[in-house]
Parts: sequence; C-alpha cells; structure tokens
Amino acid sequence: MEVLNGQNYSARAIAQQLSRSNKTISRELNCCSPYSAESTHRQMLQRRHGARKYTKFDFAMKVQVDHQLKNASSEQIAGRIRLEKCGKAVSCSTIYRWVKRLNWRPRLPRKGPEAGVKLIPGRIDIDERPAIVDDNIELGHWEGDTVYGQDGYLVTLVERVSKLLLTRRVSNKSKKTVSRAIKQVLKPYQAVCKTITFDNGGEFAGHQSIARKLGCNIYFAKPYHSWERGLNENTNGLLRRFFPKGMELGKLSKSQIDDAVFRINARSRKMLNYWSLLEFLAGRRVSLMLAI
Repeated sequence: MEVLNGQNYSARAIAQQLSRSNKTISRELNCCSPYSAESTHRQMLQRRHGARKYTKFDFAMKVQVDHQLKNASSEQIAGRIRLEKCGKAVSCSTIYRWVKRLNWRPRLPRKGPEAGVKLIPGRIDIDERPAIVDDNIELGHWEGDTVYGQDGYLVTLVERVSKLLLTRRVSNKSKKTVSRAIKQVLKPYQAVCKTITFDNGGEFAGHQSIARKLGCNIYFAKPYHSWERGLNENTNGLLRRFFPKGMELGKLSKSQIDDAVFRINARSRKMLNYWSLLEFLAGRRVSLMLAI
C-alpha cells in the first residue's frame, strides 16, 4: 500500500488492487501523513499494548456472572469484575448477549400510572424545590413511595446522593400509619434530612406533620410524572425482584425484608466506581465476586 500510495494511486484504486474496502484503505492512509507502513504498524502495536484485556468468557466466568445476576445488572457486573480482576474484564455487551440468549431473567412488570390521583391539601409542587437537589451533590434529599402487596405495604425512602434505601412495612396505607412509619425510619437520619419528595398518593396527606417532626421540607411530583422521582421508582423495581406484585407482604418476616434491603444497599454502583454503598460508607472494599 505504501508503494501504490507513493505512485499517486487513489484510495479507491489501491482498494481495488488489494481487494479491500475503500473505507478501510482511506482510514489507513489517514493514520499518518505522509503514509508509512512501518510507522503505522508501530502505532498499532502501541494501541494494542494499551488496550483493555478482556478475559475469555469461559464456563468459570459464566458461573461468576450467573451468581451476580441475582442482585446486579450486566453493567454493574462488568464494572465489578474489572475492579477486582487486576485490569482483566468482560464487556457489558458480552454479558448482556449471554443473558438475552438464555432468557435468564423474565421481564419485570413496570408500574403503571395510578388512577384518580388527587392533589394533596397543602402540597408544595416540585417546581419550588431547590435546584441543588437536582445536582445530586448534597446529602439529605430523599424520595419516598409505597410498594403494595396483597395484605401489606412497604414504605420506601431513598437518599438521592448515596442511594441509601430505608424500608418499613405497614399494615395499611392510611396517612396516619404511613406518616408514623416515615418519622420512625428517618429519625436516626434527621440530621441529613433536608427535603423529601413524594408522589401524590393519599397516604402522604400527613406530610405537614412529617415536615414538622423531622424539620425538613416536603415536595410533591406532578401527577403521572413518575420520572421526577426516578431513583425511588427504580429502587422499588429492585425490591420487586425480591417481593413480586401480588405477594403477601404481611407474611414476610422482618429478617426477610432486612435481607432484601441489605442486598440492594450492597450492590456495586457505577457512580461509586463500582464500589457498593456499604463499602463507600465504611471506606473499605471487600470482594463481592466468587473465588474461582
């Protein structure tokens, strides 16, 4: 190719001579100017040396991934393997293709819009919430919701920056019961409770007593705008992996609920460089991968 280029052959003519794509030849010629086969080869070797080394996706690695899929996404698993395997990695797309091919996990039902949403008396709209909440740089801003079961409910609260999940089971969703549960759950975290954002469910009609007790400001997302509390919705989806819709939540033991919450809080997170929340708070990383 260097000889033909030196004889002023066009990229198209060189491609025809070498039976290669015109785009391939053009890309190769544009690597350096004037074109030199030796310098181009040297650049290729340098890039190959610095390229990420992907581990062969063999049986042992598949066992590893299968174990982690119970609590983590393909992206989280790939990031965690890269963190613990001294630079070796399996790409996220490789894991995703394998999961899709095996149909490993059924599609989980998505939460649809609630019918007959009524605005909460005295509610403060999310438009009035401080802009710093959206920046996710300050601790103390929470999102709250309820997860429904056949004979009980889970009140869920998630802190926006740390992604910490807190949960309390309640027997009914009256405003008095839910308000009491929220006060109890957040009391140990009162120092880092500046705002809470709820949806417009009637169970949050006692928001003013919550605000007074915790000394925080409470805001409400717009009706049918679940994405305005996206973190809470996503975290509720993680809880649904442990407690599917229609499950009798009232029959669950406290240890079962605590175990699910612990597993969610122990998930490695991309925003924390694939450390888990618990590792981040403790300042010490532990191995989450199987020893194979």
